[in-house]
Amino acid sequence: MLNITIISGSIRQSRNSHRISLYLYDRLNKEANTSASIIDLSAEQLPLMTDAWDKHPEQTDAFGKLVTQLEQSDAFIWVSPEYNGSFTPAIKNFIDNFPIRAFKNKPVGVVSVSTGSMGGIRGGIQMQQLALAIQAYAVPQMLLVPQITVKFDEEGKLLDELFNKNLSLFIDELSWIGEAIKEKNKI
Repeated sequence: MLNITIISGSIRQSRNSHRISLYLYDRLNKEANTSASIIDLSAEQLPLMTDAWDKHPEQTDAFGKLVTQLEQSDAFIWVSPEYNGSFTPAIKNFIDNFPIRAFKNKPVGVVSVSTGSMGGIRGGIQMQQLALAIQAYAVPQMLLVPQITVKFDEEGKLLDELFNKNLSLFIDELSWIGEAIKEKNKI
């Protein structure tokens, strides 16, 4: 069973990117041999990182539970809208709050979202660079989601069936790489 954790990286009240997180959660949990969970950064409300997670003055039991969840994950999907040519500060704060060992040698699939026509490619590329910086494997097949409000409704239902091809390519590559790495780590 491939355990995938989706990190929904927008904390804005009127966020649109959470739509794709909900869709991926539902779809991945319908796939054979896949289990998905979501860490919603809007709900977690992590403090701004000022020290390592285990030394943070505002550390709670929630920190320990998140570390355990991250360490038990076989792969990740990072979802972020593009903010001014980059990804959200919430994603960066989240990654920086936790030890590299939670992400090391695990695949990260990047999903970048925009309401415009480019799908947040600049933010997606930067998230791939962040994955490499923490010794994770950035999956080459990014999922760029342009015009998110036309592609998915607020509950994560797919509105544009033509976009299903992009979704399948992304999920297939993440799953293939995730299974290969998981199998290799057993040896």
